[in-house]
Amino acid sequence: MPPVELGRPLDPPCQLTRLRFRPDGRVLAGAGCDGKVHRWATSADTPTVLPPLDGHNGWVSGLAFGPAALFTADSWGRLTARDNDGKQLWTVEAAHDGWARSVAVSADGTLLASGGRDGHVRFWDTRTGAKRAEVNAASDILGVTFTPDGATVLAGDLFGVVREFEAPTGRPGRTFEARELHKLDRVQDVGGVRSLLLSPDGRTLVVGGAEPKSGGFVECTPLLIAFDRPGGKRLWQWKGGAPAEGYVTDLAWHPGGSVVACTSGQPGQGKVLILKPGEAQPVFQVAKPNVQSVALTADGSKLAAALTNANSSGNGRVRGQAGDYPENRSPVQLWRVPPAA
Repeated sequence: MPPVELGRPLDPPCQLTRLRFRPDGRVLAGAGCDGKVHRWATSADTPTVLPPLDGHNGWVSGLAFGPAALFTADSWGRLTARDNDGKQLWTVEAAHDGWARSVAVSADGTLLASGGRDGHVRFWDTRTGAKRAEVNAASDILGVTFTPDGATVLAGDLFGVVREFEAPTGRPGRTFEARELHKLDRVQDVGGVRSLLLSPDGRTLVVGGAEPKSGGFVECTPLLIAFDRPGGKRLWQWKGGAPAEGYVTDLAWHPGGSVVACTSGQPGQGKVLILKPGEAQPVFQVAKPNVQSVALTADGSKLAAALTNANSSGNGRVRGQAGDYPENRSPVQLWRVPPAA
């Protein structure tokens, strides 16, 4: 049985860069390009809007829930922690020099990792916001994630390389190369590791991005590559059908053993996919306007995807009927997902 859509999409007032469910599945949070965190109560099939959370200067670009707190980062480098009621616990204004792209929380909730355009991976105490350690990875870090045991952080960069760092010391470990995810076209670097996913046992690493065809008006074909993490060898890969389909922008692991992915490319080319590891064709695929992020509840029963509004020009604004140029938005579609997905 395929996933079933749960009513009409939610309609936040802006584009969302990231979606995540709170661990108990009762709240969905979206990182907004308006500098706010948008929230919905999702315990019922018909969600209700919760008050948004302020406190960021630029785009909210990183978002992660710990066991008892929400951590967010923005395009100006600010890092912020809030409790489950939305009360701010602490903030670090210049956690990164420029864009803080991604945050991740250890399973026990004690350690936060962040990665940014400044090429650094930093470790933070989740209770106080104190910096524990930092690593200069010498490249634009697009995503970070913890291993299930919290002992290691993996960081993916612009050049298609994923590096392991011991947490919280920052001592370097293995390196995984997926350099076909990057292309230098004339003077422009395009591509990179746009999404990272670890299996629940920590043994399989899945990296998502695209195989770029050109720079400029970027054309690229979605690409997933899976590695055996202990051995470093490639296990399988999945590739989209056309350069217009763009990047794999986000990933989630379903408890039934499947990989949930989403893509964003040329206007109107987005998809939400469910893939069985190693199989060439998705077991579920639905075309949607470009998809920025996907999120699953911990039990895998509910899926959310941040889309792009219909008739989007793809550049953030589209001419309205009144002659104005309203910002694009990210309608959020929810699905009920069967246990065997």
